[in-house]
Amino acid sequence: MVTMVCWPDFSTEVPPGVEPRSDLRLITSKNDTIRAWPGGFGYAKVGANYGPSFASHCDAQQAGYDQVLWLLGEEGQVTEAGASNFFAVVRDEKTSKPVLLTAPLTDRVILDGVTRRSVLDLVESRLSEELEVREAKFTIKDIEKAWRNGLLQEAFVSGTAFFIKNVSTIRVSDVNIDLPQKRDDGSAFGPRIKSWLKDIMFGAEDHEWGVFVE
Repeated sequence: MVTMVCWPDFSTEVPPGVEPRSDLRLITSKNDTIRAWPGGFGYAKVGANYGPSFASHCDAQQAGYDQVLWLLGEEGQVTEAGASNFFAVVRDEKTSKPVLLTAPLTDRVILDGVTRRSVLDLVESRLSEELEVREAKFTIKDIEKAWRNGLLQEAFVSGTAFFIKNVSTIRVSDVNIDLPQKRDDGSAFGPRIKSWLKDIMFGAEDHEWGVFVE
């Protein structure tokens, strides 16, 4: 009898078949493609949820991008990046306070990812004074407007494949939204959240999420 156990390679944060890079380049989905819809199963981690997106993913890679930023409807509601949850940090126009934007679970068009939950929990418990969480619908036009007005601070994705990874570029039609990168002053939220979560995962920090089995 042979027992086989699938075990991830912890020596790298890059999933198989993906070119190693420190950030992600995204391109928005085309108007005639869709990954998930209200009333569908975009919330479920099943093969049928991801298989139909492979063709668009291949097109994105051929165009020089890493993943597709999936939009929904005529307004271009932002949902997910590839198979990862998407986050954007935007300063509020009135208060200038940074806001962490991410799509809501209400329409069931995005996966209720474990890493997504962990990100939101850590922000609520450790960054509530610095960063407001806003789970709400937002469009690619909102992102582009914030970028043009100098209010878009950063974007990152979370998920099983990429863990937490910064986004450097979002291609929208003929516009490249380029985001600030490599801030070494500790002001970027994505790297801080990633560092905390890694410490919890690998036991460097004693946390209620970590359970040691002896």
